[in-house]
Amino acid sequence: MASMETPPQFRFMSPGSARAAEAFRRINQQPSWVMKAAALAFLIVFGLPILLLLVLAAIAASVVFAILGLFNALVGGAKSRRGPEAKRRNVRVINRD
Repeated sequence: MASMETPPQFRFMSPGSARAAEAFRRINQQPSWVMKAAALAFLIVFGLPILLLLVLAAIAASVVFAILGLFNALVGGAKSRRGPEAKRRNVRVINRD
């Protein structure tokens, strides 16, 4: 059984006929307008909503991380004003001199 990749088993006598046969072969390998319309409909029905959901998720994630980052900066700034001794409440210093 021959595969689709093998060239035809006949030989043309003129190069013009060979070029015409190659052109017809290329045309037959192209997708039809029905397949192009089906692919476009699939992209519109499924691809576009998925793309929009991904964009909305990225925007929501960046807003949430920005808010949490600002909150962390504010809380961290308030904790650093207490002084260095406030951070050592449960630490026992061992001098190893």
